[in-house]
Amino acid sequence: MGNRLGVAALVVLAMLLSACGSGLEGRYTDEFGMGTLTSHDGGKVVQSSELAGVEVEMQYEIDGDKVRLTHPDARGAALVLTRTDADTLSGPMGIKYRREPR
Repeated sequence: MGNRLGVAALVVLAMLLSACGSGLEGRYTDEFGMGTLTSHDGGKVVQSSELAGVEVEMQYEIDGDKVRLTHPDARGAALVLTRTDADTLSGPMGIKYRREPR
């Protein structure tokens, strides 16, 4: 009986870990409060800045701890963020985006 519980616990842990890294969920705000990244279905994210009055929809792809954002009009250019934990993305020049509480 104890072995079954151990196997079940490992299966549940593996499912939880795979769910954490499967995609972006929610809204992330940079540490200065000047910009946000909001995820949407279909591998899309909206980057916006109220200060600059800009809103851009981009595609995102995840490869391990890297999140690659690509602009539809800028072929070959990408913003690459690193997932440092479940709620934090680190961008160029060390700017951090933190997921807002749900």
